[in-house]
Amino acid sequence: MAVGVLPGQVNGWPPKVDLDSDTESASPRIYTPPSPLEAVNKPPSRLVDALTNLGLGATNWVAAGVSVLTAILPSTDGYVSRADFLRLRLQDCPFPTSKIQECVDPLKKYTACRLPLASVISEDTLANLIEQAAGVIQWADLEASVSILDLQRYLVGLTQELRDRLNDAPWLTSHPISRKRVALIRGRPNLTAGGPVYRAARALGLDLVIVDDEGHWLQPDTDDNRMHREAFLATDMTEDSGVVDRIIASITRYPLPIHGVFTLSDNFFVTVARVAEALHLPCNPASAFEISVDKHRSRLLQDAPGQTARVSSVDELNALLSSTSKSSPTPFTPTYPLIVKPTKGWSSECVSKVSSPTDLALAVQKATTRHGSAAVIEPFFDGPEIDANFVLLDGEVLFWEIADEPPCQADAKSASVDDTFSPEALTLPSALPADEQETVRETLRGLLVKAGFRTGVFHVEARVVNSASGYRDVAGQDGVVVDLVPRDAQSLPEEKAACKLIEINARPPGYRVSVPSRHTYGVDYFAVHMLAAVGDLDRLRMAAQPFDHVREGRTRGAQYWSRLVYVPAPKEGVVRWSSGLSPCEELKRRRPDLRERIVVAVDYCVPGDRVGLYTDGARTYVAHLLLCSRVSRRDAIEVGDEVLRAFQVDIEEE
Repeated sequence: MAVGVLPGQVNGWPPKVDLDSDTESASPRIYTPPSPLEAVNKPPSRLVDALTNLGLGATNWVAAGVSVLTAILPSTDGYVSRADFLRLRLQDCPFPTSKIQECVDPLKKYTACRLPLASVISEDTLANLIEQAAGVIQWADLEASVSILDLQRYLVGLTQELRDRLNDAPWLTSHPISRKRVALIRGRPNLTAGGPVYRAARALGLDLVIVDDEGHWLQPDTDDNRMHREAFLATDMTEDSGVVDRIIASITRYPLPIHGVFTLSDNFFVTVARVAEALHLPCNPASAFEISVDKHRSRLLQDAPGQTARVSSVDELNALLSSTSKSSPTPFTPTYPLIVKPTKGWSSECVSKVSSPTDLALAVQKATTRHGSAAVIEPFFDGPEIDANFVLLDGEVLFWEIADEPPCQADAKSASVDDTFSPEALTLPSALPADEQETVRETLRGLLVKAGFRTGVFHVEARVVNSASGYRDVAGQDGVVVDLVPRDAQSLPEEKAACKLIEINARPPGYRVSVPSRHTYGVDYFAVHMLAAVGDLDRLRMAAQPFDHVREGRTRGAQYWSRLVYVPAPKEGVVRWSSGLSPCEELKRRRPDLRERIVVAVDYCVPGDRVGLYTDGARTYVAHLLLCSRVSRRDAIEVGDEVLRAFQVDIEEE
């Protein structure tokens, strides 16, 4: 890449500085500028024309300052894997950008620049670079008073940041990429949830077809909808024995070839796998999904005799606990506390922690009424809860990461059967010791392969028992926060740490939980998921490359520490926006100190919506926000806590 510096019309600043980032000892070479009068009266140059053609011309430069631009020049020919690669990799860059202009189209061939950067000694040769660039970045302008030394330091720091973001993430492949079409079974419920999927498909050059019920919001053939999908195939999605055949019929009637199918809806995993098998499309076996969607069967992947049971009713529970059941070779022997949850379910719905026999029947009743499924009774594993995300290619781990989930209501020793496991926050990267993280990696990868999964994205929930770390109150800058920290020597467990599976979600994490990973590591799970669906394994491997940042205390590849916080509904009633702004926007306007730390903020409600404290047995949330810190993990947690304290949502009681 080449970095150019263009002046405002003051102080005789140099019109350009070139920096060769391929050289470890790279330093700016500053060229003699024209005088201010010459700069004002000089006719447009080829360099100015080249930038103007990209929408980066003189009208974008400050009159009294320094404009810095970077031309991205891949050193080899290749086919473009993803058109918005620069925008994805420059998310939350500490060097603010003014504009990013990407000059490539997905799947098209890019011919590398053959001009040696050392020969760039004039505006014409720099214009040559601009015209051959795969992308050009205009950074936020610097003050005209910046010194030459500070400018050099800025450019060297900028170059290192670009290395961390771009050098280890290939986005050109030597193999031509054929255009493919992928069908999403069950379109997302709204643009907020579906936007990351639709944008990734466009950037990858994938034609997206939606298969869903008549009346879905993406069905009308409007200009807006055509931006998100190529076609909509109205199909009866009733979950009965004929749904597989109906989906197959819709796909086979479509006049253009469909190269892959996928879903993000948990209750359609098995259905879509059967569709893929019938149409001979890439997919993990349906038998693997049958295990993952049944929490009893997935629990048996890592179980000891007598620990786990499955019941369909309270009567069946009573029969299981009766004396006649004790004659079984491996009788079920409940050890409290334990967990009761639906065998089919998601989002911690109707999951209960049971601390005494008197509450067991109540928990089973709650679980069996949800989704009409049976209930699984299993041990409660005491230890830090984690979300682990994996990208696998034929069983090989291409990328993986852990997010720490702090204790929730039901984790308290005094928790009742009415307390929930609804998450309250996530913190990335994990603070677990390195050896325990490796235990998590090997254990969960082994269970995924044991279930039959080989390729794709997997969101796995687990706990680490006998961990050398635990949650406790620790001092922060402005008070006490709860964080995962090493245990005192006298409280270290005697047994070795072990990873205990909670559940397997054979898909990317949900849209709000995928946000921290995409921003923290630069890996887009939705892109990986679609590439797996069409069998594009070359680009799948490329898409799984994280950033290359290295910082003590952070997992390699994490550009910062991040904290995702969920805002629960404070009471029941009707949502109002008394200020005229959404709660997230109102918070950012009222607290500019927090606005600078907020990466993403999403409101779930609009005026007139009715909210309760609980929805389907889980906490009701009104928003989520992602906060970041380049200072420390503790700082990220503190900012998250302050956001929760400062967040205001107006709910009018009915």
